[in-house]
Amino acid sequence: ASNRGQPLGAFRDLPDGMSAAFQDVPEGDSFEMPELSHTSYGGVGCLVVLSAFFAAISVGSVEPLTYGIRYNGFNKYAEVDRVYHNGRYFIGPWNSFVLFPAVAQTIEFSNQPRLVSSGTRKDAHWHREGYAALHTRTKEGLALDLEVSLQYKLKENEVGLLYEEFNTNYQAMFTSTIRDTLIKAAAEYEAYQLWEERKQVGDRMQELVNEVLAVTYAECWGLQLLDISLPAEFDKSIVATQIQSQTIATMQYLQVATKTRAETRVIEAEFARKVKVIRAGARANYTLTTKVARAKAKQTILNAEASVLGQARTRLKLAAADLVEYQHCNVVKQMSNASLYYGFGQGSQVLLTAPAASRGEAGGPSQRRLDGSDAAAETEAVSQRLHSNDEL
Repeated sequence: ASNRGQPLGAFRDLPDGMSAAFQDVPEGDSFEMPELSHTSYGGVGCLVVLSAFFAAISVGSVEPLTYGIRYNGFNKYAEVDRVYHNGRYFIGPWNSFVLFPAVAQTIEFSNQPRLVSSGTRKDAHWHREGYAALHTRTKEGLALDLEVSLQYKLKENEVGLLYEEFNTNYQAMFTSTIRDTLIKAAAEYEAYQLWEERKQVGDRMQELVNEVLAVTYAECWGLQLLDISLPAEFDKSIVATQIQSQTIATMQYLQVATKTRAETRVIEAEFARKVKVIRAGARANYTLTTKVARAKAKQTILNAEASVLGQARTRLKLAAADLVEYQHCNVVKQMSNASLYYGFGQGSQVLLTAPAASRGEAGGPSQRRLDGSDAAAETEAVSQRLHSNDEL
């Protein structure tokens, strides 16, 4: 409408296909564009709405923790060769995703109150299924209630094959297969083995379950033996046997501990004996070494004194008696409590020096003279003291 009345030259620059319609119009004439009707506008709007609608229904999403298989509801075709991970995809109209869990799923066979024993319990992503405990018999024919929990995981690259073969009803097939496998595995063991070899039994059951799940495009991620219930009488006998075994083991440990303590005491006594011997030897060596050192020191002193006396005798030209007198005086000089008395000739008077305790207040020596019999007695006492000093 805005081009109404425009000259023809305004359309000369259009592409060749569009300008061909204006070739027969004379130059300089005006050309009027035809007006669009309301019906045309409605058709364009419907086309836009339909395009948006088809675009919306052509987008599909795969939830987190799941795998997806594209399924066309119009021709009933499933794209089993490609597995989609979580995210949004443009898959076209009439297409949707069939979801499978990408995380480990739990199946429990238990009689505990927390589980629903008569059906299946699921959360948003099929994380758990609960069933009644397994009833079977041991190898010797005893009744057995086995409570087991296991986890399985679908193989990512084989989800399409799982859907192609079992559709979405694979969980019931898994449960039935696992139940039969566990019952057969438990029947291969005797009752005492289920007590004494519990870990080995669990590992063997997990191995067997993994083998059967591998055929159906899954794998056993883990298996736990929750409880093993046997008849009450047999259960009591097993408990008594285990208690007796524990008692025997305890006594054996006590015996080993007693033996170890005895051996330790023997080793301790041996080391104590060695310590005494070493100390006695060290003490003897110490005594010998110190005595020898003292003897050598004394010998050195005596040799030095003899050498000095020899030099003194030579230089002073002393006779043997004079040398003895010199030694006697030297010894008296070195004694701390020695006193020298002299003047003991016939009719002589002796001047005695009193001990320090009997001295006067002025500190000077106190003197007294001896006459007659007193002098003789005092002389005898002095002679005895000199004789004692000579012996020293």
